[in-house]
Amino acid sequence: MSDVYNRLNTALQGLYLIKRQLREGGMATVCHAMSLRVQVTLIVVICLTSCVSGQQRSASSGKPALAILLAIDQLRPDLLDRYDTLFVGGFRRLLDEGYRFTNATHDHARTATGPGHTTLSTGVYPSRHGIVGNSWSEFDLGEWRSVYSVEDLDRTILGYPALPGRSPANIDRQGLPDWIVASDSSSRVVSVSSKDRAAVGLAAKAAGDVYWILQDEGQFATSDFYQSEYPAWVERFNQATMPRIYTDSVWNSTVPSEARSLTRPDTSVFELDGEETAFPHRGAERMGSSNPRALNRWRHIFTPFPDRAVVSFALNAIEELELGRRGSLDYLGISLSQIDLIGHYFGPLSREQLDNLLRLDRELDRLFASLDKTLGAGNWVLAMSADHGVLDIPEQLAEEGVDARRVTAGDMGDLRARITGALESRNEDEDPDEIARTILMNEPFVSAVYTFAEVENGVPVDTFQTLFANSHSRTRRIGLSDWAGVHVRLNPNILVGNRGRASHGSPYHYDRHVPVIFLGGKVQAGSSDERVATVDVAPTLAWLSEIEIPDDLDGRVLEGIAPR
Repeated sequence: MSDVYNRLNTALQGLYLIKRQLREGGMATVCHAMSLRVQVTLIVVICLTSCVSGQQRSASSGKPALAILLAIDQLRPDLLDRYDTLFVGGFRRLLDEGYRFTNATHDHARTATGPGHTTLSTGVYPSRHGIVGNSWSEFDLGEWRSVYSVEDLDRTILGYPALPGRSPANIDRQGLPDWIVASDSSSRVVSVSSKDRAAVGLAAKAAGDVYWILQDEGQFATSDFYQSEYPAWVERFNQATMPRIYTDSVWNSTVPSEARSLTRPDTSVFELDGEETAFPHRGAERMGSSNPRALNRWRHIFTPFPDRAVVSFALNAIEELELGRRGSLDYLGISLSQIDLIGHYFGPLSREQLDNLLRLDRELDRLFASLDKTLGAGNWVLAMSADHGVLDIPEQLAEEGVDARRVTAGDMGDLRARITGALESRNEDEDPDEIARTILMNEPFVSAVYTFAEVENGVPVDTFQTLFANSHSRTRRIGLSDWAGVHVRLNPNILVGNRGRASHGSPYHYDRHVPVIFLGGKVQAGSSDERVATVDVAPTLAWLSEIEIPDDLDGRVLEGIAPR
């Protein structure tokens, strides 16, 4: 039976190629280019359709058995359009068979991994779910202390007691996984990523099977909040499968020669360190070592390989935990992080990012084909989005005539020192917020300053203030808010800090605009330019899964994507 499904998958690949050729060259081109193999596989499709279509039609009329929330870290919607004709796998299926919202955004100002993932899973803004940043400062025992978004110092990482613990202790709201378990205590929750804050964020408050990759160890791990010991199947995966996935120490390009013009030049001096910018990328040379831990770190930060590990782990979890096959609705959260890391160091329009996207296209195809085979095409439903977007490399934008620049950590340190000095020497009748505002507004790269009082009074002076209100917390402070009690909006196309080449974190459209696509179950193929937000993802996926939805969410159900 597996051979039958493999042949079907091959046939579908042929169909996607034909569709692409139709767009590019018309029927004559298709007839000329269609190989004997494609013709044969089309016959296979026709034969198999009579066997499986009835099953899939009946499955799609019922309640799905598995709800999947897929987050692709830093995926900008324009990349799906830019490389549309190159996709033949999972992205092709999302674009052709899914319902896509082209005008979807995060509606909070602090666009980062922690807030984005938790917003997707909970349906409320960061100001309500509590994860206002990847990290923040809290006032504790008379001083400000840095807090990581998913840290829990009362917990430990199983097998690694020296590492700080992780849990959803800092998340203040339940989310879709919790709603599913509340509807059926037999439901299972699985969440997996290469990043701990992504895996934890997609699981919300639920205590399920939540795993992430430890960077230097190249192993999937969890904390004692989720498990008391590693299940045997996780141990087997770490011992047998991870070494096979992580065997490569060289990253070679798979970008077709005819597609290279769609990216920036591979030799761009604005990528990585300005020297080792072109394929192939060699781990031992980059890290200056052949040490296994150093190579794992290189794979984790600079290559596409962890995404394959995450998809493989998710497929293993589906099999071992019998997700969607026990009569209960189960939940699977998957966050794929390498677009984010490669985007940071090579840029969103780099040759490396295209190679990564093509590899991810194949991985998603592998995931979807396995779900169809295991559960049936109508028995699973998926929502795909991203935790944030990204700004292009400022130096490249400036070269193209865009008013863009980088503000260094040193610049911000000097600014902080000036504000701190002014606050320490102020008179009692001087308003500290206004002192901070005056100093900040004298900086050429600052657009606006909003005091905490202004953000909290519910009368915004502009739409950006509303975005900051949705990221606001008096007890969890980020950036200039740490000491000044204000939110600062920089000019567009400004990056702060020296980490990487491209980054995100602003309230501007390029950092908030993300794809939102639903696929499977009762979802109909289509698209809409309706204005929607990422807080709509969780309630809509819950609605498609036919479970009860809390009545106090910030998001709403997007009902037009499927028949009632």
